[in-house]
Amino acid sequence: MSISIKPANPESIEEVKSLLAANNLPTADISDDAVLLFEARQSNEQVGTIGLEKYDGAGLLRSLAVKDGLKGLGIGEKLVNHLLDYCASEQVTELYLLTTTAEKYFEKFGFQQISRDMVSED
Repeated sequence: MSISIKPANPESIEEVKSLLAANNLPTADISDDAVLLFEARQSNEQVGTIGLEKYDGAGLLRSLAVKDGLKGLGIGEKLVNHLLDYCASEQVTELYLLTTTAEKYFEKFGFQQISRDMVSED
């Protein structure tokens, strides 16, 4: 399965929102300028997405989603690794995420559960 991951372009934002909604993820602020979205495509079909809100040297991982029927094929892992590589190249030294359902999934990428008061406000 050949997957390409690139920044989402303005024409694909509605497609990203549909994929997020299908995965019960929020879409209200996903079009904000502060959110950088990446999309995974196979041929010309969007198969996954992930986002990043960047704040100086910190970031918030946003909305990892993979199209139904393609989960478990490594697309999510490719998206997370792409985002981690991007963060390293952009000097994002702290990366956070908020989740109530995927704690175990993100542990394999080195994420650890912390309390909100441990997050710097800068």
